[in-house]
Amino acid sequence: MFANILIIGFGLIGSSIAKGVQKNNLSKKITVFDTDKTVKKRIVSSKFKHVYHVAKIENAISDADLIIICIPVLEYERVFINIAKHGKSNVIVTDVGSTKSNIVKLFNKNFKSKFSYVPSHPIAGTEKSGLENGFPELFHNRYNIICPTDNKKTKNVITIKKFWENLGMQVDILSAKEHDRILGITSHLPHLLAYSLVRTAMKTEKSMKSNIIKYSAGGFRDFTRITENNPNMWRDVFLANEKIIVELSKSLIKEIKEFGQDMTKKQSSKLHTKLNETRKVRKGIIKAKMAGKFIPND
Repeated sequence: MFANILIIGFGLIGSSIAKGVQKNNLSKKITVFDTDKTVKKRIVSSKFKHVYHVAKIENAISDADLIIICIPVLEYERVFINIAKHGKSNVIVTDVGSTKSNIVKLFNKNFKSKFSYVPSHPIAGTEKSGLENGFPELFHNRYNIICPTDNKKTKNVITIKKFWENLGMQVDILSAKEHDRILGITSHLPHLLAYSLVRTAMKTEKSMKSNIIKYSAGGFRDFTRITENNPNMWRDVFLANEKIIVELSKSLIKEIKEFGQDMTKKQSSKLHTKLNETRKVRKGIIKAKMAGKFIPND
């Protein structure tokens, strides 16, 4: 499908893409650039075949037919600058970032005439990070959202759609604005809630902390699982989608206060109705086959 794919940022997602590409014969060559100086050695120790690490991003960009950006979303500009300077005229650029409006705005303002960019977001992952934890099945039956920069289904958009489908994904096309609002409620707000809950537990009395760890029930345990994610990535997500996340946070706080009022007033039937309504959402997620663990043998 491509002669040479360059993956910029080789963690869990990047390494899973590489393995999926190799498994499905989507490229003759995979080149990797990562600022982490240990990555080259770890690629060798993880027994990747035909994956070549390069020390200089300029050399890697000049030879690539497809560039996949897998770094925190606020670091894209320096990569775009390098692609504009050194990339082939027909190179296609895509990414895996969890926010889209900020990146589309950056591209359209400064780089639209320089290269072709098809924003994409594979909604797949685990709480584990690092190239050692990548596996090709990570993307199987998961959704990928493509957000065309001009809201048109161009030839390159179709090419990138087919690429993700070949990795086992179901692909939908949305506007960047719609993507950010949906992911704000389904991903960004839950992560903010998880970090906040764990920090609340951290601030409890010293005598309680060991017992909180010892007696962690399913709910708290699952929240701590979410907070294992890459802090650089989530810092950038919170900053990039700040307006939507803050707006949703206010709605969440209002909902929590209403729950508190219902408990104080002993509104048994009202509480039961609310709890029952939320079960319907969970059943919908299960029906859509989006529930369950993503990690094999975990």
